Amino acid sequence: MRILSFKARRRLVLSWFMALLFSTMLLGTAELRGAPAPSDGSSSPAVKQGNDIFHKRCISCHNKQPGDTSPFGPPNLYEVFHQQPSLTSKQAETIIVQGKGLMPAFGGILSKSDIRSVIAYLRTKPL
Repeated sequence: MRILSFKARRRLVLSWFMALLFSTMLLGTAELRGAPAPSDGSSSPAVKQGNDIFHKRCISCHNKQPGDTSPFGPPNLYEVFHQQPSLTSKQAETIIVQGKGLMPAFGGILSKSDIRSVIAYLRTKPL
């Protein structure tokens, strides 16, 4: 049995993670039918659009449900937008456009209107 060096293990884990990230991004581009409607009764077109975009583009990584406080993985966006002090819309827009940490930049993928719709959806989603 061959034991991998630390560098080899790190490369293996990184390549596995990148393959997983790439595949979830590809799946995110596919039309997902039946995305749940916002449960707060909001009928705003921006919130509905944000719901659709969130469930197509973001849920593959930010799949935590309201109330999930697990410290592992990407942050629970429902919590981030409702905790005190809350993330401002401008800060959220900058993170989505430029990316942060392992999160890729979506500035070239989503329009400003799309990004604002996602933020509106996350702000109205009850905990």
